[in-house]
Amino acid sequence: MNFKRHIPVWGIVIFLGVTGGLVADVSQGSNDNFYSDVIRLDNVVTKIHENYVEEVNSNNLVDKAVDGMLSILDPHTTYFQEKQYNELLIHTEGKFGGLGIQISVRDKILTVMTPIAGTPATRAGIQSGDQIIKINNKSTKGISVDDAVNKLRGEPGSEVTITIRRKGEKDADYTITREIIHIKSVPYYGVLDKNIGYIRLNTFAQESGEEVEKAIKELLKKNIKGLVFDLRTNPGGLLPQAIEVSSKFLPKKSLVVSTRGRVHDQNKEFFVNGAPELPSDIPMTVLVNSASASASEIVAGAIQDWDRGVIVGDTTFGKGSVQSILPLDKTHHLKLTTAFYYTPSGRCINKPENGIRGKNAKVPAAEEDEEGDGEAVTDSAAHADSLKKLAADTVTFKTNDGRIVHGGGGIVPDKIVKTEYFEPVVAALFQKSAFFKFANFEYPRLKAKKVIISDKFEISAPVLKDFNEFLDSIKFEFQSFSKLQFDEFKRRAGLMRDTTADSSSVLSKLKKPAWNAEEQKTLQGISLQIDKLIQSESKREFSANEKEIKRLIKEALLVREFGQDHEIVYRFTLGEDTQLKAAMELLTDKIRYDGFLKSPQKPAQTK
Repeated sequence: MNFKRHIPVWGIVIFLGVTGGLVADVSQGSNDNFYSDVIRLDNVVTKIHENYVEEVNSNNLVDKAVDGMLSILDPHTTYFQEKQYNELLIHTEGKFGGLGIQISVRDKILTVMTPIAGTPATRAGIQSGDQIIKINNKSTKGISVDDAVNKLRGEPGSEVTITIRRKGEKDADYTITREIIHIKSVPYYGVLDKNIGYIRLNTFAQESGEEVEKAIKELLKKNIKGLVFDLRTNPGGLLPQAIEVSSKFLPKKSLVVSTRGRVHDQNKEFFVNGAPELPSDIPMTVLVNSASASASEIVAGAIQDWDRGVIVGDTTFGKGSVQSILPLDKTHHLKLTTAFYYTPSGRCINKPENGIRGKNAKVPAAEEDEEGDGEAVTDSAAHADSLKKLAADTVTFKTNDGRIVHGGGGIVPDKIVKTEYFEPVVAALFQKSAFFKFANFEYPRLKAKKVIISDKFEISAPVLKDFNEFLDSIKFEFQSFSKLQFDEFKRRAGLMRDTTADSSSVLSKLKKPAWNAEEQKTLQGISLQIDKLIQSESKREFSANEKEIKRLIKEALLVREFGQDHEIVYRFTLGEDTQLKAAMELLTDKIRYDGFLKSPQKPAQTK
């Protein structure tokens, strides 16, 4: 089987995942009731505006009406106010005027997570863990990250003053001149063991294709024997950049992706328009996971369908829909889903649950009805038709060389390697930002002792002791499953004050047992013994995960020393990456690698 190859015709620019650029007349083909329905909506708004007992803000009224309309569509259709639209442009353009820091709210205080190398913040001496207590002399108490970002960003060349609180020092003002901050699409590339090249792509912004090309050229100078292209946790971005990135690996004129929608103008095919940068005789693997979406899935699907490389990891997210940005006026825009994406073999990337919302469709948790009833009303006929079309894609397809691949949404890897998740005790430490906080606590102490923090640095017994004492100081308590269950029993039995009572729960409606004094004393004794056993269990869990805890302490200290995107940090983090190891093993085993790409009808090539 051969896919169609044509010279590409670029008549429009479609944005993928986070934006769009196609404006189309979608009224054609609508039923005869459309205009009367619109008039009815207009009448409702007018009647409320003219007759409601209290004056209603018309802007709020229309915004809520729009929200209601969009609630029955797919979760990727969005109504943008001016602020949200500007944020959208920042993500797609990959640059903005700012200081160059990653921030978050930790313990209700605005905190610097990491300064970005080579930015005004780094040159000013801002450090990871610094608390920003004022912006332009106004307190940041209770501020949200979004509000803080809006205050810190601004026109390049303008100034902003931030007041920093740092442990062991007096509060200090830093006046910093904003500059254009470039968000790197490729934060790291390099040569790993056995001369295997590695490229990490975080997003598909305006310069992603150029950055990937630069990385490939630099790696080729070092005579790499294979390439790992890491698209894990990449949420997508611009469609033209998905085509551009694909063209670095696929033959000229190869079909990359096609779109199909209700409006004729949405039916497009997109092709590679140049020669690949990576020679075809260099094997490659592509790493994906459940958070690889949109443009990531286009690239992975095209490479898989053309048998150019082996896809490794978890099945991707299945966000395969086209969003077009439709301007409503000078400050409002509608990001509307107008088509679905299809891989070269004809597979629909979009999973049914990422399609139209409705009673028979699974809605992603983050997009569910805020009232909690889980019900969304939609046109049943149109919804059923949509699900029918998506179901038709859950069949088998063939790659260019005849390998079987499956539709139904998302890209299923050729070699599935499940993502390893942290054990509960380690996850609990992350939830409390324990590693980040400890690194900022321990770092100056290690520096005072002239300890060199590098990839050779190891977590000693005294540092681990400091970590345990630090956990005690922040009152960290690991809530194991056993502890949670036993605490619930004690609350029900009246042995423990119930501070988590839920009036709607079944347990809250049960009558508590009336223990006599002797029974109460016996239960208290048993409770103390079980508490001791549970504490011992928690200590065992810490001991069982000590190696991982030490690794994560070291990683946090390396980030504190070098910054998030430094080569040393990446190499250390990737050192224990099981999915990466599986991808590299394939690249160094030609027989296994060729076996994954072999057609059932063709014998494997041996030499």
